[in-house]
Amino acid sequence: MQLLITGGTGFIGRKLCRSLMGRNHDVTVLSRNPATGTGILGDGVRFTADLGALAPDHHFDAIINLAGAPIFGGRWTKRRKQIIRESRIGTTRRLIELIERSDRRPALLISGSAVGYYGDQGDTLLDEESPPHDEFSHRLCRDWEAEAEKARQSGVRVAILRTGLVVGAGGGFLAPMLLPFRLGLG
Repeated sequence: MQLLITGGTGFIGRKLCRSLMGRNHDVTVLSRNPATGTGILGDGVRFTADLGALAPDHHFDAIINLAGAPIFGGRWTKRRKQIIRESRIGTTRRLIELIERSDRRPALLISGSAVGYYGDQGDTLLDEESPPHDEFSHRLCRDWEAEAEKARQSGVRVAILRTGLVVGAGGGFLAPMLLPFRLGLG
C-alpha cells in the first residue's frame, strides 16, 4: 500500500511507520524537516515538507493523520493553544485540500483525535455516545474531527481515532512524569 502519514516522527508515528515498513508498505511522511525525519525513521521512508507540492496524480491508498504539537510541555497560554489547534486542524485542512485535488483519492483517512473530546467530567463513565464538556480540549477535538470528516464529501471513508494518554518506554506521557517519580513526588 501507498501510505501518507502525518505525525510520523512522533511517538506513535515512529512505531507505526516502522511496523508498516516492516510489512513492505510504501510510507511517505509529512515532516517540517525531512533531514531530521530521515535520522529518526531511516532511509526507507519518503518525506515531503509540503502537501501542496504533491502532484494531483500522486496517489496514496490511505492517509493516517497523527499530526499535532505536544499537548504537554507548557502552560496552555493563548499562543500555545493556537499552536496546538493549527498543528491539528490546519494540517487536517491541508490533507482535505490534497484529497480534493487528487486525481485518484485515497480509500481511507484515519485521523487522530483524543479522549479530550469529552473534556473533564470527573468520575463519570464515558463512551462514544457521551456528550462532551465544553472546554478547550473538547473544542479542539470537535473541530479537528469535523475537519477530517470533510473527506467524506470526496468519497473517502473516515475513521476517527480517539486515543488516551500514551505511555511507553522512550516517550509519550511517561517521559515527563519520570522525574517527579524518581524524586519521590509521584
